[in-house]
Amino acid sequence: MKREQFLLQPEVEAFVEWLATNLPALTFKLRFKSSKFVPGGLQEDVRGFEQVLAHYRWKASWLDSNQTSVGSQTWAQTQRSLGQLREWLKSAVERGDEPQALQACLQILRWGGVRGAIPFLHRLAAKGELSAYLQKMVGLMTLDGDNDLDELDANSVERFDAGLTKIHALLDVSGSPIYDSRVGAAMGMFYSLFREQWTGGGKPLLSFPSGGARGSQIRNPGAFTNGLAAPQFSSIRYEAWARCQVRLGWIIRALLERTDWFADQGTLPARCHAFEASLFMLGYDLRCFGGALKTAALLEDEDKPDRESTGWVPTGNTFNRVIADYLEFRRDGGQPDKTSFVDWQVANRAVSRSTAQGNCFAFSMQEFDLFNRSLEELTRIVNGGEDGLLAALSSEVLEPFTLGDERVNVCLVDVLITGRVYQRETTGEARVESILAAGYAGTPNTANTLMALGRNVGKHFGLLDAEHLPTPLFELFFGECSLEA
Repeated sequence: MKREQFLLQPEVEAFVEWLATNLPALTFKLRFKSSKFVPGGLQEDVRGFEQVLAHYRWKASWLDSNQTSVGSQTWAQTQRSLGQLREWLKSAVERGDEPQALQACLQILRWGGVRGAIPFLHRLAAKGELSAYLQKMVGLMTLDGDNDLDELDANSVERFDAGLTKIHALLDVSGSPIYDSRVGAAMGMFYSLFREQWTGGGKPLLSFPSGGARGSQIRNPGAFTNGLAAPQFSSIRYEAWARCQVRLGWIIRALLERTDWFADQGTLPARCHAFEASLFMLGYDLRCFGGALKTAALLEDEDKPDRESTGWVPTGNTFNRVIADYLEFRRDGGQPDKTSFVDWQVANRAVSRSTAQGNCFAFSMQEFDLFNRSLEELTRIVNGGEDGLLAALSSEVLEPFTLGDERVNVCLVDVLITGRVYQRETTGEARVESILAAGYAGTPNTANTLMALGRNVGKHFGLLDAEHLPTPLFELFFGECSLEA
């Protein structure tokens, strides 16, 4: 489907009209807890979508090619910062300068507080394919071309996540939005409110996927009565996420072309990014919609079905044993994908298919992204210790762990939780109670599952000692990292 065909659909036309009519009149209650990204927190009541931009906050920094730190927090500062990153990336990609393209991409991830795409980017750069791949994606994801959504398929989109959406958006010049969990959550809530009022009927045509926050924030409209549940990033394919970014960009451009919103930002692409930044602020916690929710009150038990997705409970598995099994599987000629490894486990380890699938928890793109690793990397990871950790992180030097805004890196966060709780408490019962009180798990069983993985991963990489206490490497890696959101 191409842009004009998409925008001419009656429901899409009606949604754009609804946004143009309703967004200026809505009131939002921005309530941000103090964090490294929003020091001091934020307590603001804002009337009108366009006014949200003045309260944009994202404290972040990155290193330019001279290793000089570039910091930002407000929207004006962020615009300047991202402008520098955009020029660095664009110049390197156009020249085909793989080392510089890689470094620009890594610094974009640093700014965004995400790291899941690092192994993928290193693999492409090592093969000399990074610039070409990014250039190809520019053509497939532009908002003002003749591109077709169907071209974004499993063959063309090799990976997509919270880091790559930032890279693709910055390299694009047509205003393609960064589509992360917060942006998806806010747009999904707008669409949910629209569907409550729309008289067109039928099943919802659109969907706006999102992902869990690392704190107690709500980023799924389905947590409210009458709210449309959003598909979760962990359950959709890479190409589906990429298409969502393009569709959202088409909607934003269509809306801004009929209004004068964010006119002070300049060009249409700049206005698109201002719109995206406002969505980003609203998507921190959907309870900010307040009075706009009306009948969409928060479900009394909204935290029960998703307790494990909003806390830090992993799918139970024995990490060090499973990665050793995977190395054996690969050395025997196994294909680097989940289905093949699951089949191998069922046949060779006498486990059920569901257990074999659960064993792959740490292999996902939200964790260590292990399926496509080389045998050399896998061997280092299986051997463990600091070198194994560096291989798992695709890093040459150990940089302090960054805890971002989304629920990712659960394995490493569980090591952090486990190490700290063993420092504070001397009995198993006290440790469980501490984890439950902090909201990291919902039951004693899940708290113990969390600690079991934390102990296993922590000891494997030398982050925890034989008594499950933090080692010097733990303190170096996690530093002053806090789980407060």
